[in-house]
Amino acid sequence: MDYMGTLLINAVGLAIVLLSMAFRMKGKYLVHEITMIAMIGFTIFGAVANTVTATSSSLNALVNPLLHLVVVAPHMILAIATLVFGVWLVALWRPHSTTFAAKSKRQAQLTTILWVVTFLVGVLVFVVLHTSLFA
Repeated sequence: MDYMGTLLINAVGLAIVLLSMAFRMKGKYLVHEITMIAMIGFTIFGAVANTVTATSSSLNALVNPLLHLVVVAPHMILAIATLVFGVWLVALWRPHSTTFAAKSKRQAQLTTILWVVTFLVGVLVFVVLHTSLFA
């Protein structure tokens, strides 16, 4: 998959996460959880697909020169943390739970913040590596 396609898919994914959180704020936890489960699965699938389909030359471009690795590493670390918090949020949910909202409020907020920050850092990585803006 090309980089622009990945950027577009991640933008749509972020929009779905924000929509999911809007459902949560309205008390529609079933819709919130279904969209979060779908997004986490989709994100994991996308990450694995990008890794598996990456050619050795494209992987070399990420770690050579060292600047590329320094630019990509924060995005990768944030993405892993975002997925961990997303999985944790999904794991807390129980159908018809009366305590889910209170127990998961902080995790939901942190997951949303991490998802947005990860996306923004990913956009910055894209701009640094694939445009002439920082060349």
